[in-house]
Amino acid sequence: MNQQHKSVYKSPCSTRQRRYLRIALTPLAAFIFSVLPAHAEVWFDPSMISGNAQDVADLSRFEQAQQPAGEYKVSILVNNVNVANRNVNFKARKPADGDNQAQQDIRDDTGLIACLSAKDLASMGIILPTSPELTAATAAGECISPGRFIPGAWSTFNFPKMQLEINVPQAAMQNHARGWIAPERWDEGINALMFNYNLSGSDNRASFGDSRNNFLSLTSGVNIGPWRLRDNSTWQDIESRYTHQRRWQHLNTYAERAIIPWRSELTMGDGSTNGDVFDTLSFRGLQMATDDSMYPDSLHGFAPVIRGVAHSNAHVNVRQNGNIIYQTTVSSGAFAITDLYPTYSGGDLEVSVTEADGSVQRFTVPYSSVPVLQREHHFRYAVTAGRYRSTSSSYSDPEFVQGTLLWGLPHSVTAYGGLQYAQRYQAIALGAGMNLGHWGAFSADLTQANSTLADDSRHSGQSLRFLYSRVFSLTGTSVQIAGYRYSTRGFHTLDETALRGMKGWLYENQETDAAGRPVARPYSDFYDLGSSKRERVQLNLSQHLGSLGALSLTGSRQTYWNSSQASDSLQAAFSSSIGRVNYSLSWAYSKASTQPRADKTLFLSLSMPLDALWSTEERAHPIWASVSSSRDSSGNMTVQTGLNGTALEDGNLSWDIAQGHSRADGNSLSAAASYQGSKGSGSLGWNQSRNYRQLTWGASGGMLLHSGGVTFGQLTGDTAILVAAPGAANVPVDGVSGARTDGRGYTLLPYASLYRENRVALDVSRLDAHTEIENTVVHVVPTRGAVVRATFKARQGARVMMTLTHNGKPLPFGATVTVKDNASIVGDDGEVYLSGLPMRGTLNASWGADSDQQCKVNFQLPQAALSAALYQMKAECR
Repeated sequence: MNQQHKSVYKSPCSTRQRRYLRIALTPLAAFIFSVLPAHAEVWFDPSMISGNAQDVADLSRFEQAQQPAGEYKVSILVNNVNVANRNVNFKARKPADGDNQAQQDIRDDTGLIACLSAKDLASMGIILPTSPELTAATAAGECISPGRFIPGAWSTFNFPKMQLEINVPQAAMQNHARGWIAPERWDEGINALMFNYNLSGSDNRASFGDSRNNFLSLTSGVNIGPWRLRDNSTWQDIESRYTHQRRWQHLNTYAERAIIPWRSELTMGDGSTNGDVFDTLSFRGLQMATDDSMYPDSLHGFAPVIRGVAHSNAHVNVRQNGNIIYQTTVSSGAFAITDLYPTYSGGDLEVSVTEADGSVQRFTVPYSSVPVLQREHHFRYAVTAGRYRSTSSSYSDPEFVQGTLLWGLPHSVTAYGGLQYAQRYQAIALGAGMNLGHWGAFSADLTQANSTLADDSRHSGQSLRFLYSRVFSLTGTSVQIAGYRYSTRGFHTLDETALRGMKGWLYENQETDAAGRPVARPYSDFYDLGSSKRERVQLNLSQHLGSLGALSLTGSRQTYWNSSQASDSLQAAFSSSIGRVNYSLSWAYSKASTQPRADKTLFLSLSMPLDALWSTEERAHPIWASVSSSRDSSGNMTVQTGLNGTALEDGNLSWDIAQGHSRADGNSLSAAASYQGSKGSGSLGWNQSRNYRQLTWGASGGMLLHSGGVTFGQLTGDTAILVAAPGAANVPVDGVSGARTDGRGYTLLPYASLYRENRVALDVSRLDAHTEIENTVVHVVPTRGAVVRATFKARQGARVMMTLTHNGKPLPFGATVTVKDNASIVGDDGEVYLSGLPMRGTLNASWGADSDQQCKVNFQLPQAALSAALYQMKAECR
């Protein structure tokens, strides 16, 4: 033992003095451990606790703060980045495992080594150099410590935080993009049967006729391994003086699965194509397409490659619109940054390279993007074969094949194209896009199509499309998308060739408003193939005005062959704030080519938290006051004032009340409330005016059948998380309004992030006095459509302060007491605190290696122990 670091204190003390001394030694010991070297040995003379050595257990096992070997669920951090959360087996460390090089290899005093294989480390992005020693260690099944094979690497096991921290030089790390998660961590989820419902309805009593409308949306599915089967259907019941409809409508059924090596998704059944090259189409058949969600966020969309040269180890900063969006350190020589997160608003990138000597070089990389642009060497593809599919009887269902490809080339260029083939339609498209630097981003493509329409007339034509985007950082102006399309007289799309007639209504609609008046069909639903589309111009423009607010303008114009009429749309909006008062003003104009008169609407709204009138502090549940006014093209004016807010401890009850006035319906009053609970959501509302009274209601939720039983919850969406904490009932989930475990300890979390790390945490402050949870946070990475299980280990039982005696004397101070997997240390006068204790069982105590230094207690607790905050009892250990 190294005497230089041994601390000895001997002093005769009274019983009361020794008790006070033990209390005082707790922070003192923590201080000593924090300041001494990691290899120091600390020893306290047992006589400082008791004058009789037999009253103190053998404390040598605590001298180096070593922990017992076994399996622990830990978070693994590589260079301070969480890469995994899993169970890891830890073995007792031998000198050859790193004790003789603690400062270079394993830097903790637990006495343990994590049993990781070379494959485990490779999945974390760590590159182990090949060597005979590594080959032999792998063949022998030894625990691999990165520092043993990588110079400069080391690890530490933070036992209190259950974190295994691994630090590796950057040269020994795989070059993955930011946000990369190893596919080995992607979770295909559990086998399960799911069911989601969304039910809404209204009952109207109106001067123009009573009406009733009920709507039910159903989604059911089965998950088996990587396969997902989904079915969507609706039921609608409409009754009014004009119509009475009651029907089920099947929307789609499909099976899909991820093809991970290809970063693609396979869909069989009903689906839709993407709109990268051609218009989006619904189909029934097969589709294989790139799934960009499998790539990290830093590889989504388009961002330019930033290239430069560093003259030393340098620090690189990238700013956009004054905000730092990227930082990294590069070695001397040429460098390339390829993993910028896309910023769809655009804006020039200001790059600064700070050398080791403090000198700085700066340059600007102009950045704009249009939808088709891809990163260098990245491509998107989609191949579809099947039948055209529509829910309207106006369409037929021709068979077709479609393929598209977008390929990112060097110098910020993207080439793209596609083809469509059907018996009565053939089309091919080719195009290219480019980031033009200071001039913005631009793309152009040409589509050649041959089509046969419903009257068997044959047509051939071309369609030329341009897209442009640019952000002017100095003026705060953003031209997000400016588009122009010109189509010749004979150009038609695939969905137009599927129409059964040359003109008519696309959909059959017959609806009524709350007052019972029939709602006119939108003019945009009427088509005439004799007047095909000619030119279309569109513009999205935004202007930031600093502290004054923001202005936006969106417009489009479509002209037609064989018609002098045009379809126009224009929206302008201005928004700003004065203190905590938000306000906006907007104007909208729209006119379809067949519409006799344009629709115009002017809208003004203001909102503010009521507590801003008397306090500058924000409340947990602020009440917002709002005022709005609108005027339409017929001169009808509506004014409405209202209050809205949230309530309850979790904020999962939303409410609003409003009063208004309009020329058509006079004074009006409305009130609504919605509640988001752990087993679903519900809403109820009331609206009335001089012309109608309306009651609205809604309910939604989900159900999951799995190996642990049936769990009810909120709408799960396509991808969900099953929280499993058996024994922990009625515990809220952090960050999810209204979600808490049911009586068995299960709940559903909706809308999980695909291929991203989802953090699931339980609010342990809400646990009852007889429940404890070992792991309060779980991280999961679900694949598309998966139901992943986030498991929490809950221990439920009584909390007991037990006074133990052996041969008529209190059990020695420091003795270890275990009940199954529950362990504790004996304190003063044989007292030991145990939580999660079962109602009956066997307690094992040990204060040394000899047989006379161990004993057992067979105990049985009374029922009163479960209702007591802390139950106290005495027992003889034999």
